[in-house]
Amino acid sequence: MILKPIENIDLFIEKSEPIIGVFCSKKWLSVYGDQLTIIGIYKDEHQLIGGFYYYKTKKIGLTFLKLPPYTPHCGLFFMSESKNTASINNFSKEIMNDVCTYFSNQNSSLTVLAFPSNIIDFQPFIWNKYKVIPSYTYRINLENTIDNIISNFDSKNRNVINKATKEGVFVSENTLTKTELFNFFKDSLNTTDANVYENELKNIFHKFSDNTNSFSLEARINQDLIGTVFCVFDKHTCYYLLGGINKKSGIQGVNNILIQKSIEKSKELGCKIFDFEGSMLKGVEKFFRSFGPELIPYFTVNKAALPLEILLKFKKRELF
Repeated sequence: MILKPIENIDLFIEKSEPIIGVFCSKKWLSVYGDQLTIIGIYKDEHQLIGGFYYYKTKKIGLTFLKLPPYTPHCGLFFMSESKNTASINNFSKEIMNDVCTYFSNQNSSLTVLAFPSNIIDFQPFIWNKYKVIPSYTYRINLENTIDNIISNFDSKNRNVINKATKEGVFVSENTLTKTELFNFFKDSLNTTDANVYENELKNIFHKFSDNTNSFSLEARINQDLIGTVFCVFDKHTCYYLLGGINKKSGIQGVNNILIQKSIEKSKELGCKIFDFEGSMLKGVEKFFRSFGPELIPYFTVNKAALPLEILLKFKKRELF
């Protein structure tokens, strides 16, 4: 295999988008401009059979490899012509070994990457002293009826949604401008002490979002905006990307009703899966779990230079 920077971005998108979906679409990748490193996996000098991407940044003279902000994984995909199980396993092992070798050769001080949930063979990373950590997301099967989906909600969840509706909370679609969405979520993220990544967040709304790939839902009471969600989607999956509420409103169930309406909207769009797009924070996980989804594992790989790893063990012991 040959791993090298992509020369033809359109060919990469043509190969990857049917497999990875919206996070390998041309408009999504445009969010990151030249900051995104896209690597192709070639069977020979010219035959592209796979690829992935990542962010390469430098701080205090150290090189860091990480996921692009707001993207759930590194987009790894590969296509095999193998037919029997042994050949398929051998091919997958060769790919993962080459991907691991590629990242090891970057000599970064810190590497933190997540992979799509269908990628499960991480033995080459383990053998090369990476920490392979299971992470989780939740997904709802939208091929069930909406009544069946809602019946699987926790009863407390259904009750708080009904209460919010009775109190006059109503939800509308795409009523905020791109600038208003950016400002809302920038402010919302700032209140949680999360990393905002303003340029990328702005580009998501101004360069990426349109009615073919995303939607927002807004909750109001007496015309006052009290909550917003923003979802991105492709032909198969809708992803809950951003959500925030105005806690000063004092209204309970705003997030709950917004997620229910997002699930309903996703089903209307013909999506097969609603993905909560990561559920690792304890409080967030409990909230997402109340919608009766299926727990889905995916894997992250982490590796730090020894002095940095020792420091990180004090802050991120679960990862290092």
